[in-house]
Amino acid sequence: MEPTDAPIRTTLSATTDSSTEAPDLWFDLPPGFIQFDLDEDPEPRLLRMTDAADLLFTSATQEQKFSLVVSGEYLLQTLIAAGAEHVSSCLLRMPGDKLSQGTLCVFIERPDVGPQSQDRQGAARRTAVQWRDLYPDAEVGLVMLPYGIAALCIKDQELQIPGALFGLDEPILATVRQVQFCVPLQTGPGSAIFMFMTEDTGHWAEYLDVLSGIMKSVSPDEGNPTRADSPGSGKNGE
Repeated sequence: MEPTDAPIRTTLSATTDSSTEAPDLWFDLPPGFIQFDLDEDPEPRLLRMTDAADLLFTSATQEQKFSLVVSGEYLLQTLIAAGAEHVSSCLLRMPGDKLSQGTLCVFIERPDVGPQSQDRQGAARRTAVQWRDLYPDAEVGLVMLPYGIAALCIKDQELQIPGALFGLDEPILATVRQVQFCVPLQTGPGSAIFMFMTEDTGHWAEYLDVLSGIMKSVSPDEGNPTRADSPGSGKNGE
C-alpha cells in the first residue's frame, strides 16, 4: 500500500469475528502513513517499500534505502510475533532530504476472566504507577483523550538488530524513542496499547505533533471527537 493523501479510518476489536462483536474503537491515520496487512507474505511488501524509498528519497544512497527497508521489515515481523493488532509506518522527508521513519502499533489486551466493566480511571492510574516503577528514567503521566483517560510513557531504549540482515557478523545497536499510551476500553475490561517508535530523536517534536493528531481521533464511534491535550501535557502529572 502506498502512502495516502487522506486520513485512513482504522477499526480495532478484541475479537476477529466482526459479525458478533462491534469494534472497540476507531482512529484515523494521517496522510503519509502506510497500514500493513499483517497476514501478507513479506516479499511483495519488501518490494513495495523499496519502490517507495526510491520514489520518495531520490538523493539518498542505496545503502540508506536498504537499511531503511530491512530494519523496518525486521521491526514489523517482531511486532507481528508479539501479537500486534495494527502496525503502520510513516516515511517523512526531513530537512536535507534525510530519511526519517516512524512506526505505530496497537495491541488490544483483555483479561481472560473478570467483571464486564472496569474503573477506567483506576486502571489508567495503576498503569502509570507500574510504568514509573518499570522505567524510572521515563516521562510518565496521565492524559485525557476524547476517548477517555490514558496513561502515557515516553522513554528511550536500545534495540539490537541482527547484523546478518545487513551482511554483518555483529548485531547493530539502535537507540529508539518510544511513546506509549494505555487506553482503558469503554467496551469492557482491558486496554488498547498505542505505541509509536522512531530512531529520529532529532525531530521528536514533529513526531509528537503527528501522534497527537492520531490520539485525538480515537473514538468509540464514528462521530467527531472533541479536542484532547497534547501527548506531553501529562508529564509526571495526574
